[in-house]
This record gives sequence, C-alpha cells and structure tokens, in this order.
Amino acid sequence: MGISYCSNATAYEIFRGINKADKKSYTNSQQDTSVMTYANEVAQDKDNKTGITVALEDFADKTTGFHGLNNSCIVEDNTKKGFFQKVKEFFGGAKSDNVFEGEAAQNVTKDGGKITQGSLYGQEVLLSGGVKYAKEGDSYSESALNFAKADIAAIEKAYSMANPDMSDNNGKLIIGEVGSYTSNMDDLRYSFENIDLDGKKNKITAEEYASYLMVADGTIMLNNKPVFSENLIDGVISEENALGAKEYKDEDFAGYAKSIYDKYYN
Repeated sequence: MGISYCSNATAYEIFRGINKADKKSYTNSQQDTSVMTYANEVAQDKDNKTGITVALEDFADKTTGFHGLNNSCIVEDNTKKGFFQKVKEFFGGAKSDNVFEGEAAQNVTKDGGKITQGSLYGQEVLLSGGVKYAKEGDSYSESALNFAKADIAAIEKAYSMANPDMSDNNGKLIIGEVGSYTSNMDDLRYSFENIDLDGKKNKITAEEYASYLMVADGTIMLNNKPVFSENLIDGVISEENALGAKEYKDEDFAGYAKSIYDKYYN
C-alpha cells in the first residue's frame, strides 16, 4: 500500500503505549525506578504480561483519588493490604503480589510521596528503553491485548473518579476518557472515526488498541518515511518506533492496524 505521512497523527496521540515511549529525552535519569523494578519481578511469573502491564492493572485496582494532584495517584494509604487479604494471608493463603503493596511503593509514598501513571511510564522508559509490553517467549498479540486492557482500565479508573456520571468503565475508551489526557486533537469524534477498525466508531476496544500497538512496534523510519513489517515486532515500543508511528497519517496507520486486527483479534 502507498504511504502518506504527517507530523500530527491523532492515532499516535490517542494510544499512550505508543506516545509515552518517545518521552525518553524528557525523563529524569535520577528518577526512582524501584516500583517498576518490582513490577518486572512480579511479571516474570505471569504469562503474556510485563511489568508495565502489571503495574497499570494494579494501579487501577488500588488508586482511590487524586489526593491533591490534577491526576490520579497512589498514596501511602493505597499501599496497605485490605482486610480480606490480611485474613487470607493470616490463614496461610497466597500473599498479595499487587505491586503497590510491596516495599518499594511503601517507601516511595511515605512522608507524602505519590505515584502517578505518568511516573510509572517514566520508570518504564528508563528501565526498558521504551514501553515493553511482551517478555521473551510471550505471545506478542496476547501481550499487546493484555497491555491494552490494563492501560484502558487505568485511564477509565482515573476518568471515573473525576467524572463519576460520565464514565461507563466497560473496558473501551470513549471520547471523554481520551480527552482527559490528550491536548492536540480538535475533533475527537472525527479522530475516533478515522482510526476505527471494528465499525463501532464511538469507542476504542482493547483489540483495536493492541493492533495499533503492534504496528507501532514493527515500524521504523526508512528514507524519511515510516515503514511497517510484522517481522520487526519485538515486544518493545522504542523511541524510534514511537517517532516512526508519529509520522503516519491516520488512514495509513489504520490500514496496517486493520491487517493486524483481522489476523489476531477479529
């Protein structure tokens, strides 16, 4: 297919798993990465999940508010185990592997410290050189889907706390949810229609998200144009991948994503 390209593709803006990977130059190299280091350890025992996937899942489970910030965050109270988990462990049940109930998160949040979704992505980029959604030996398509579900859940949780009457928390991104973290799209409804893969133009499913993620993973710049090959997919959205994906026009990005969607998720 012929490729056309531009510098402000809306698909790039919508999918955090892609656009967060090109923030490497803005990430504080002195940032504490202990929480994501622990998340990576937890993920080793989980099929088709990486540290960032597990961390986003657990974030959605544990966060309870904005706590004085303009976005959702984890504070010290969120790192405490719930009553039923304590009882379960008391009687010899499995210990919690929630990332935010571990020592790393407890240390970071003591004395008023907070953990945001943005800080998790920043740690991830420092540790993995991008957004790593699949471990060695994992299925790329299953891992991409798990990551997409986790990111959507974290986005929905934050949006529902700020807009309790507007979020449906159904595992699909709606316009308001995307608008809560994007700034460069004048017409979100048109954007949703432009990147639609399943014929339902007012929502983005995890399967659609995963399809775009895999395309970004397989994208490089060649002769100053973005080029996609499924053979290039390695489970990590690098800065190079993200910047390449940014150069697609949405219709071209969507064309590649549709081929992935039909192959793995349809």
